Amino acid sequence: MEVIWGLENWKPVHNPVITVGSFDGVHVAHRAVISLLNHYADVDEGESVLITFSPHPRMVLHSDDAYDHRFRLLSTDEEKVALLAKTGLGRVLILRFDENFSQMPYSDFIEKILVGTLGVKRMVVGYNHNFGHDRKGSYDQMLEYGRKYGFEVDRFPEQLFHHQHLSSTRIRNLLMSGHIAMANELLGYNYGVRGHLRENVFVPEDSHKLIPASSSCLVKVKKGDNFNFTVCECVDTISFPDLKVLKEGDALKVEFIKEVDVRGKLG
Repeated sequence: MEVIWGLENWKPVHNPVITVGSFDGVHVAHRAVISLLNHYADVDEGESVLITFSPHPRMVLHSDDAYDHRFRLLSTDEEKVALLAKTGLGRVLILRFDENFSQMPYSDFIEKILVGTLGVKRMVVGYNHNFGHDRKGSYDQMLEYGRKYGFEVDRFPEQLFHHQHLSSTRIRNLLMSGHIAMANELLGYNYGVRGHLRENVFVPEDSHKLIPASSSCLVKVKKGDNFNFTVCECVDTISFPDLKVLKEGDALKVEFIKEVDVRGKLG
């Protein structure tokens, strides 16, 4: 998988089959969309291309939420790229999202970027995907421009889990309400956070990463090639009093596995 930062670094490919989105967490539904994208790339004898953004649009459009801790990320840019690299994608194009970019009308996004720069052959969009300034671009507008410029448009159906929409927002809410096991099921992997041990407290590398809220949870603490399982509290801070092998400054990855009730029984 090739990763391209910015349109200025884009090099043309044959018959690009494209999808667009934040893809925060690269969860089960995201990977289903990417699987369809790769399928159509094979059918069209082209290349699958995923367009995503840095920073996450909500960090720009709702910056107060980000700084007031009301919005947190499931994956950093580095983590997102690593997850996408496992999906069989041909290319990932990461566009810088700022106030100026957010003002781009959906027509300009289609005509100048998708058609003019990338030469789109086919678009694969989510069932409720909106784009462009004020999210005024929709599937219907994409169909209209597809007919105008000669590219196909396919819409991926809604993905449900326990009769509810599967989305990054739902996973964030599950993690923040302590439902770690269910969140992991929707992600398709154990949610993890990288950081360091500072004064016996785990401090995330990225302050915008979401930290699950749970009175007690089972975690896997990885230090280099070694790991230990322990139970910790995830309320205001995270610490590992039972892991005497850890020392100040250790670089760690903490995987949150499952909530634990007060009697020590797995939830």
